[in-house]
Amino acid sequence: MWNPSKKIRTIASKILIVLFSFTMIFHVIALFQFIPYKYLWGGRLSSVEEMYVMETVSLIVNTFFLWASFQYTQYLNKGLVPLWIRLVFAFIGIIFLANTIGNLVAVTDLETLLATPVTAVLSGICFSLVPKYEN
Repeated sequence: MWNPSKKIRTIASKILIVLFSFTMIFHVIALFQFIPYKYLWGGRLSSVEEMYVMETVSLIVNTFFLWASFQYTQYLNKGLVPLWIRLVFAFIGIIFLANTIGNLVAVTDLETLLATPVTAVLSGICFSLVPKYEN
């Protein structure tokens, strides 16, 4: 099984920190309606109120993902990444894999073309952080 080095894991966790930060900015922009809700969530939202609920949930979830990425980096710097944080990234990787599949069947082409590669990369990066690491 592939076991990435500390350098690769550090780069991966920093990429996640940057991507989750940008994703949170995107969701805040969506909440302020700079992006019409019909282009969000695969074009399946039916009202502004529904958009507020979904985007708020997205912000909360992405805050957790960002926190987990910081935690991973801290544990990696200490030389031991515990099982619980690796399981968190396995779970996050599964979420992004499912999201990638959902993006492929989105109603809007924008979601399919832009979000699919992003979620696929996020899934791959998350799965790269799952194998056991001890310094």
